[in-house]
Amino acid sequence: YFRKPWQLYAWWTLESPLHAGGDLRSFDEFFNLTFNYRLDAGVYAPYGSINLILRELRKSGETELEPLLERKRNSDKMAAWAVSNCYGKRMDFAKSLMDAGLQVDTFGGCFGGRQIGGGRYSDTFYSELQKYKFYFSFENSINCKDYFTEKFWFNGLRSGAVPVVWGPRKSDILKVAPTKSFIHSNDFDTPGELVKYLKYLATNETAYAEYLHWRTWVNHPEKIETRLRLENRENDLRSFCKLCSMVQSDGRDRKRIVHSLNEAWIGTEKGECHKHTNQSQLSFI
Repeated sequence: YFRKPWQLYAWWTLESPLHAGGDLRSFDEFFNLTFNYRLDAGVYAPYGSINLILRELRKSGETELEPLLERKRNSDKMAAWAVSNCYGKRMDFAKSLMDAGLQVDTFGGCFGGRQIGGGRYSDTFYSELQKYKFYFSFENSINCKDYFTEKFWFNGLRSGAVPVVWGPRKSDILKVAPTKSFIHSNDFDTPGELVKYLKYLATNETAYAEYLHWRTWVNHPEKIETRLRLENRENDLRSFCKLCSMVQSDGRDRKRIVHSLNEAWIGTEKGECHKHTNQSQLSFI
């Protein structure tokens, strides 16, 4: 690859190493920095953040918990799942929950293309999802560092359907999300035990509401967990601004370099993330 010495190069990907990997050794000392969802990136650019979600709730006037709970009381909808990448392992896990007796309404390309409301992130998308108690935040990768997407942040937390998580590590989510805001599949020995717990929550509003209590932070920012407060979460809302600032501050000094993209992206996974296959996305700045 030809590299212009006066230009700053950033490696940008939205996918996990499973879908954005391959042999990256040809990019040794090519890029100046990385720009992605991982906390160890040169510039952290997450799919979402709790501060972004709180800002959206405030903007939309969703400042009280009771109307959300009332919407669920008037609905018999249990769990929703929208998926268009029919990745085998997560399809199998979802089926195991359905086989264990969980009522799930399915949407997306894997299920005939049916949309939720007026389509993703429309007002009716959120209003429809708010009728459900749970949303399947199932990713297309397993145990890939910091990899959880809009399925968690927007389809789950933003909508008010408690995310049921499969794929990412619980410890990674707890670094950036409210402690009791999601249910992780790894906390249960069998799909049946998870289904039993979800059904328990569906019949016990007090216990269920604990997973939504973080939404009251909209009116009470002083109650936000210290680690999640905006002053402690650099780039939660402004990752592209941070990237732009870095470009400007670096000027023509190009000493910053990613010596081994292969090691920075794949080696740090220590074999825990799935086998890497496809070529990554590239972005030049």
